[in-house]
Amino acid sequence: MLLKTMGGVLVIAATSMWGHAAAERVKNSYDQLQYLQKLLYLLRSEILYARSYLGEAFLQIGQKAKSPYREWLLGLCSQMEGERGGTFAEMWEVSTKAGLKDSGLLESELLRLAAFGSQLGIADAEMQVKLLDLYLDELRLTMDELREEMRTKIRICHCLGVMSGIFITVLLI
Repeated sequence: MLLKTMGGVLVIAATSMWGHAAAERVKNSYDQLQYLQKLLYLLRSEILYARSYLGEAFLQIGQKAKSPYREWLLGLCSQMEGERGGTFAEMWEVSTKAGLKDSGLLESELLRLAAFGSQLGIADAEMQVKLLDLYLDELRLTMDELREEMRTKIRICHCLGVMSGIFITVLLI
């Protein structure tokens, strides 16, 4: 009987940890959106106040950013300085999809960010700032929606972890 009880406790603990890990993934996607928003505000400031061109701005922000955003921004900067051919939109899209695929960003946001580069590279500084403002507004709306869903999803993940452990324990005992 003691062995069954210990096994049941271990099963419940394991599934509870699984639920906690799932809840952390949900929270991580929101945290990544917040960090992306911060980086885009920095990009906006570099363009608007420092009058930096995109390559310079990517270098300045990339040096301060955390991984994988650091590699993404510094890679963009080196591609722009190296003039490896192709348009800015192509460089942005390829580097965004490759460099940020494991960042924890939502797939829909990653695709929208990749598409954003096609507009950013062909505009002057004033238009770039306006495009960044528009994208930041869209990002803010996405974050508001995700914040509302996040609380519910986190609770569900925790409850499902514990309840599935109890269910499996009842089935085994």
